[in-house]
Amino acid sequence: MDTPPAEPAAPIAAEAAAAQIVVALIGLPGAGKSTIARALEDHLRLRRICRDAIRAAMFPRCSYSFLEKRAAFRGVVQALEINCMLGVSSVLDGMTFSARADYERIVEAVRPFGFAMVPLWVDCSPERARERVQRDLAANRHRAADRTPDLVDEVRQRAQPPPADALRIDAEQPASAMCREAVRLVAARLQGEQT
Repeated sequence: MDTPPAEPAAPIAAEAAAAQIVVALIGLPGAGKSTIARALEDHLRLRRICRDAIRAAMFPRCSYSFLEKRAAFRGVVQALEINCMLGVSSVLDGMTFSARADYERIVEAVRPFGFAMVPLWVDCSPERARERVQRDLAANRHRAADRTPDLVDEVRQRAQPPPADALRIDAEQPASAMCREAVRLVAARLQGEQT
C-alpha cells in the first residue's frame, strides 16, 4: 500500500511528548500496517523499526527461513531497546504479531525503561488483505518476497487474538482514513490521554 496524502493532526515533537510509547502494529499481511507505520513516523516522529528492512540488511539473499526471521526479530528487539535507552518512542513494522509470545517479548523488552505499550490492531478481512497483497506483489511494492496471498491464510490460521487492550483500526476503510485514525489514537497516548 502506498502512503496516502496526509491530513494528520499537527506533528508532535518528541521533546514535547508527555509519554514514551512503543506502538506494536498487529494484523494480517496486507492489512495496512506499514502504511500506518509510515504515517506515525512522518506525523508523530516515532522511530519506525521494520523487521523486513532489518532482515534484508542481515540477509541480502534471504530464503525467508524460520531462523532468518527469528534473527531479524532479535534485531528488532535490540533496536527497540536502544531507542528506549535514548528515550525515543517507536513504532514496530514488518510483523503480524500473530504469535502472542512475540508481543510479550516486546513488552518484556520495554518494561525496564518505563515505556507504555500501545498495541494497535489493524483489523482487516482476509479477502481484503489477500487483494492488497496481490496488488503489492504485481507492482513489486513490498520488501518481503515471501509475502503472497497464501501467506495471509497461513497467518490467519495460526493467529492468536490481539491483546485485550489493543486499539482497533478498521482496515476496510481507505488508507488515508486508517492513517488519520491511527495518528489520532497514538497522538492521544503520546499526550498522556487514555483512548
